[in-house]
Amino acid sequence: SYFLTFPSPSPSPFFHCDYTDWSPSFSIIPSVYLLAFLVGCLGNALVLWVYLDRKKENYSLIASLALADLCFLVTLPLWAVYTAMGYHWPFGQPLCQLSSFLTALNMYASVFSLSMLSVERYWVLTGRRHSSHHAPQSFNSRALWILGGVWVLAGVLALPGLLLRSVQEVELDSESGPVFLSCQMDYSMLIGAEVEGAEKERAEMWWAAALSLKSTLIGFLLPLVILLVCYCSLAQLLSRHFGKGPRPDRRRQRRLLRVIVTLVMAFFLCWLPLHVNKTVSMLLEFNYVPYSCSLDQILLAAHPYVTCLAYLNSCLNPVLYAACDPSFRKRCRGVLFTFCRMSRRVEEGTKDEREEGKKSSASPIRIKEETADRTEEVMVTEG
Repeated sequence: SYFLTFPSPSPSPFFHCDYTDWSPSFSIIPSVYLLAFLVGCLGNALVLWVYLDRKKENYSLIASLALADLCFLVTLPLWAVYTAMGYHWPFGQPLCQLSSFLTALNMYASVFSLSMLSVERYWVLTGRRHSSHHAPQSFNSRALWILGGVWVLAGVLALPGLLLRSVQEVELDSESGPVFLSCQMDYSMLIGAEVEGAEKERAEMWWAAALSLKSTLIGFLLPLVILLVCYCSLAQLLSRHFGKGPRPDRRRQRRLLRVIVTLVMAFFLCWLPLHVNKTVSMLLEFNYVPYSCSLDQILLAAHPYVTCLAYLNSCLNPVLYAACDPSFRKRCRGVLFTFCRMSRRVEEGTKDEREEGKKSSASPIRIKEETADRTEEVMVTEG
């Protein structure tokens, strides 16, 4: 909920930079958002269709990841319009709050689902717990507890985006410039009405820094440490583990592990530039890093694009499943074959109805023609 660029830059209060040349792309980024919306919604809906009915914890967590992506992807058209209009929000406060909440919910639910996927694989491959197909009677309750915990925790951590976002007027030029409506964080609820002036600005900076640090630590660094520990431990045990058991089972474990590792790498590579950008910006704002006008301009110019890269992660996952998981490709082909067969049946039914309609509409004309012919024959005979 702290990832979107404001309409105007926020330079250090002690230095002055020239931001007149600052102009993010108001056409490329919205186009990418809309493309990600189309590809991501179709792909993640297909992932849910394929994985939701497979009664294993790892597949339920993959479905949870797809659901988190879908929750965010439905807001991308709004962010596309917001960016195309120069960061002007015309949709009102409720959609501003809901869209910001779903953006943060997607990040937390995705990274927690990936973390639980990796931990579950670690437990299975190290022999600390048998794979879920050995204990079907306990699957439902265990999977519900895990998924419920992931989504409740993600929802609680994403609440600031729902409670603190508001639509505010922002003047780009104090003299005669247009007034923009910006969907941004409003810390007045946390600061209090009695605080004003420079003290209020300072308090807002601290609250923004605290919430940004929270999202980076809990939504990025802590899961990264957990995943590194899991995979470093697995790296020492994989060859010994995969040397045991039936060959088909070893192949399936390798394939699933490859899918999970690819998803984890894609998530962290997509989100890393954004977290680095906002962390360095925060350090620069609090003078923990020596202030540099050029560095501030670079961070400001890069922010819309690293945000776009983070958002693209939501449409990448289905592509990664298709690339890494043969069983997913096989089930997708089955779904597409079923869909094509149903479409063909509908077309054939429509064609039959049209032909019957033509026959029924043509029959009165034929009756009239036959009656006229008979009348002419009678008249000729009489004559």
